Amino acid sequence: MAKLIYADIIRQDVKFTTLADLTNRLDTLDKSQIMTSLIDLLDEKYIELVAEKWSVTGYGGYLLANDIKSKRSLISSAVELHKYKGTPLAVKQICKKLGLGEVEIIERLAKQYYDGAIIRNGIYYRGDDNRWAQYRILLNSVITNSEAKIARKAIERFAPARSELVALDYRKFAFLHNNRLTRNGTYSRGAA
Repeated sequence: MAKLIYADIIRQDVKFTTLADLTNRLDTLDKSQIMTSLIDLLDEKYIELVAEKWSVTGYGGYLLANDIKSKRSLISSAVELHKYKGTPLAVKQICKKLGLGEVEIIERLAKQYYDGAIIRNGIYYRGDDNRWAQYRILLNSVITNSEAKIARKAIERFAPARSELVALDYRKFAFLHNNRLTRNGTYSRGAA
């Protein structure tokens, strides 16, 4: 590399000259360790710092993402999640990123009419005009009560502010009485 001629103010002090020489060596360094937008190349010990940078720590989803792959996926989609924050699409995406799979969101749980479009199966409420902003998420797998508590807080961060989550419902996939799961408070009866 060519020897650079520094400005007078830099040449007068040894500290400034040394610092200027160090900055000339930046091009030779491996920058993959500091490129936080390329999440797959980042070392595992820096994942939590990058999650904080993209505002997905804690109940933003990081607590429920239990393996490194789901954490990387959550961080890489953080910008898109914040772009659609407050929409049902953001709720579906955060559920997917948290490992809950594809979910179905049912809104407007009250004031439904007997026109054959809905079935009275405990998902919808009869009457009660005050429940217009409530919604229910139908899951495709069973989750524990502790996972549901964390998932609720994560979903609340991305859901519309006017809406209220009534239940994470997995009645369709409730566990069987086959002695694989015990009734010790870990699971609820179909909705969390």
